[in-house]
Amino acid sequence: MASAAQSMADASSGGDRAARHLAFRPEIEGLRAIAIMPVLLVHAGFTQFAGGFVGVDVFFVISGYLITRIILAEMDQERFSLTRFYARRFARLGPALWVMLSSVLLAGLWLLLPSDWPDLSQEAIWAAGFVANLYYWMTTDYFATHETALLLHTWSLGVEEQFYLLFPVFLVGLRRWCPGREVWGIGALAVISLTLCLVLSHSAQEGAQQAAFYLFSSRAWELALGGLLACGAIPQVRQDAIRGTLALAGLAMIAVSVFTVNALGPFPAPGALLPCIGAVLVIAYGANGPARILLSLSPVRWIGRISFSTYLWHWPIMVFWRLEHGVLLDRWSRVGLVIASILAGAVSYYAIERPGQRIMLGLRWQSVFRVAIACVAGVVVLSLAARELAPAINSGPAARMALELAEQADTRRVKQYRMGKCFGAAIDLETCVRPTARDNDVVVMGSSYAAMLWRALDEANPDKAVHQATYLGCNPVLDATGSIPCVEAYAEVFAMARRGEVEHLVLASRWYATDAAALAHTVSAMRAAGVNVTVIGPPVEYEQSFPRVLAIAERRGDPAYVEAMRRAERDAIDPVLQEAVEGAGGRYISQLDFECPPEASAARGPRQCRHFSSDAKPIHYDTGHLTPMAATDLANAIGSL
Repeated sequence: MASAAQSMADASSGGDRAARHLAFRPEIEGLRAIAIMPVLLVHAGFTQFAGGFVGVDVFFVISGYLITRIILAEMDQERFSLTRFYARRFARLGPALWVMLSSVLLAGLWLLLPSDWPDLSQEAIWAAGFVANLYYWMTTDYFATHETALLLHTWSLGVEEQFYLLFPVFLVGLRRWCPGREVWGIGALAVISLTLCLVLSHSAQEGAQQAAFYLFSSRAWELALGGLLACGAIPQVRQDAIRGTLALAGLAMIAVSVFTVNALGPFPAPGALLPCIGAVLVIAYGANGPARILLSLSPVRWIGRISFSTYLWHWPIMVFWRLEHGVLLDRWSRVGLVIASILAGAVSYYAIERPGQRIMLGLRWQSVFRVAIACVAGVVVLSLAARELAPAINSGPAARMALELAEQADTRRVKQYRMGKCFGAAIDLETCVRPTARDNDVVVMGSSYAAMLWRALDEANPDKAVHQATYLGCNPVLDATGSIPCVEAYAEVFAMARRGEVEHLVLASRWYATDAAALAHTVSAMRAAGVNVTVIGPPVEYEQSFPRVLAIAERRGDPAYVEAMRRAERDAIDPVLQEAVEGAGGRYISQLDFECPPEASAARGPRQCRHFSSDAKPIHYDTGHLTPMAATDLANAIGSL
């Protein structure tokens, strides 16, 4: 994303002699606007643009094209220098990024809680050095909350900076040892990277899809497509009518991707192929015709011109708003956030990005590196200092409890969930589900909402052999759909039950009303086989981490804020599932009634929800999962299985 904005600056400004002779192409500047707007819309919550994030993939193609074009031009003049190239990259990208990071850290001192800082301080440090994608690859897991990760968007800058670091060396090697073979070399890079991306995107192995999304090695093919275009590998078309049609087809491909990305297959491969090919067609054939007219409109080009700064600022603005007002936004809030992001991008472009570039490009390359090192060090120091200051600024009891629960996350996941052993993308059924061939075998099946209850149910039923089959990727129902390991494992557990090896099944997940028919069928089939079935209803959920909700309510002095953040619209799911399960002969346990019992005067009247478990700690540690003590409270309320 970054280089897409900045490489165009290289090709159009007078600050770089090698780029100056390259013809300025206004339609590429306009294409950047076509890329950034869907990103803003999907991140603001406009679900119609569900695939808006493919704008980043379009930027990758633009980046590969423009950077390859510039490097090859300098090589042809025999004046390419790696040190000058790296210095220009820091000068182009650094000022706006480092100011944004510092601003987020300073704003966070007053807007965030101490529990937010362990993650944010690390994110800022990695982002400052353009390696945020590696951080998110290593830390993103099932429980990660993307909506409130303030610097998540900087992963794409990491991918591009690693491209800047490695690709010029690759081109220098090609020019030296395989002169005239740039197309073959870049083509081989694209094929290898795309193959790796396809394998990872389709893999059921835990962490594979995160690697496909975040790592440079599995994203390099997108940048390499632009590089192939810059090398002249795309066939030339002389007829203006055909060129214009191909460019419009490219725009249509990007538009289709924005609206139908979920139908294109796993992402980023093959899901990102369509928008990337579309971007190639626009760049290759859009120099004239209707696509050029559209993309060269002044408002479109202006949005494209400020796209880098807009990208930098849009996500922190949206996350800060959500942290205060909830993840689900009304229409006017979404519109306001898009407008605020564009305005912030314009201010950043004119006040920070352009002046910062001009100043740094006026320095000797050695001085640019010194300034870059100093700025990175400054962000690191500010990040660590802010992390230490945060507890003193927000030190209420609820804020302290939120920090305590955040610090216990790793221990809790291992003990409460048996994460990585009996809960995950794949588990060992022999270890986690080992029927004893007696009349007391119970299997707890489902997602994380089942895993959170296993230990509590086991301890509450000492006369039972309680086993755990909890997976990511599908619901615990017959004829399940989803990840293959999950579907196959649940099918095996249901087969055990039919063979009489399991007496009782406990099913739990983040249910929806549409799951009622599948649940009824499952319960009915298991009851016909003589198996008892208990279904745990959908969890009570909040728009953001529940300890954080309590802390903000305390800071505001507004107890009503807690209920305002509860996703009360999900209450309607409970009676639908209860009717389906009980009608099929199963036992239904309502988490809603456990946590938010209806008033005595009305069976489904206004809800007054519990905020704390029996140990006086918050009942949830995130948006909906129960803390260990709250899980114990629920297990005790359920009674004997």
